[in-house]
Amino acid sequence: MIRFYAIPPVEAVRYWPAVEAHLRRACERSVGDISTDTLLTDCRAGAAHLLLTCRDDTILAAAVARFCLQADGTVACELVAAGGGSLRAWQHVIPDFEAWARHLGAMSVHLCGRPGWERIFRGYRRRPLISLSKDL
Repeated sequence: MIRFYAIPPVEAVRYWPAVEAHLRRACERSVGDISTDTLLTDCRAGAAHLLLTCRDDTILAAAVARFCLQADGTVACELVAAGGGSLRAWQHVIPDFEAWARHLGAMSVHLCGRPGWERIFRGYRRRPLISLSKDL
């Protein structure tokens, strides 16, 4: 059975060797402003949460989320990085992730990903954003 788990901050280091490769790929595909070292530091400090999707004892995917206060005073859960395989096999745990975020006070979930994620994350709306970067 495939399940969603939120790992307590004090346990993040224990799971890190098993999830670092998943998260490294996510960092490499991002706009380049995040690293696995930063993710681990944030998880250990309690500023971010390590999330796992597992089939029995096998980790299929890992993600890191943090909670942000929005301009309107509400809290959003932001999926900072997510990586792993078999997305279609575990997409059914997305409501578990949303329930966990809601339980911790989030009024919304924000994520950035590949265009194909729109097919997986049903009910999410696309926001017209652009990512600009300039090396100096």
